[in-house]
Amino acid sequence: MKGFLKYLGIDFDISIKRPHLLPEHVYEKDIEKLKDTIANHMTHKGSVFRDLMIVETATKTGMRRTELANLPVKQINFGSGSLTVVGGKGSRNRVIPISKKSEVDLKELCCDKQSNDRIFGLTPQSLGLKINDWAKKSDVPIHTHSFRHYFATRLLEKGVNIRVVQELLGHASWNTTQVYLSVTATHLKKALMALD
Repeated sequence: MKGFLKYLGIDFDISIKRPHLLPEHVYEKDIEKLKDTIANHMTHKGSVFRDLMIVETATKTGMRRTELANLPVKQINFGSGSLTVVGGKGSRNRVIPISKKSEVDLKELCCDKQSNDRIFGLTPQSLGLKINDWAKKSDVPIHTHSFRHYFATRLLEKGVNIRVVQELLGHASWNTTQVYLSVTATHLKKALMALD
C-alpha cells in the first residue's frame, strides 16, 4: 500500500506494527519422516544423498536457506570440524561446528567439486522448492526455515546458553533469539497439560 501511495506522490509515513508470531515448533518425528521419504524415494542416487545432506546440514547448523544454498566447498573447514558462513544476514561472518560424520559426508558430496562451487548445486529458490516438494510427499508441515527453528529450539531444550544459540544463528540481537525460548516454554507447558 505504501508503494502505491508513494507512486501517487502521497507521503503516507505511518508505521504499522505487525503481530509478533512465535515460530512454529518442529517435531523430530517430522524431520525423521522427511528424511525417510527422501531415503526411500526412487530417484538418482546422487540427488538422494545431496537432499539428505541438505536436511542434515540445515538441522545441524541452523543455516538460513540462502546461506545453505550458496555455501561453497572452500567454506567447509575439513579437518577442523567446522564450516564458515561468510556474509550472512547483516553481512556477519560466523563459524559453526559440525560433527565428524557431517564432515565426512560433506567431503564425499564435495569430492568432484571445485573450491568455489556451491556444495549443493542449487539456488536458494530451487533449494526451497526441493524441500517443499519433499515435505509434500512426506505429508509434514516443513519448509526450509523450519530447520532453523528446529536447530534453535533443540539447543535451548538441551540447556545451551541463549548467547551461544544467538552466535550460532548469526542473530545481531539476542532478542531475536529469545523468541525460541517462548516456543520451548509453550511446548513444555502443552506437554505438561497433556498429563492432566
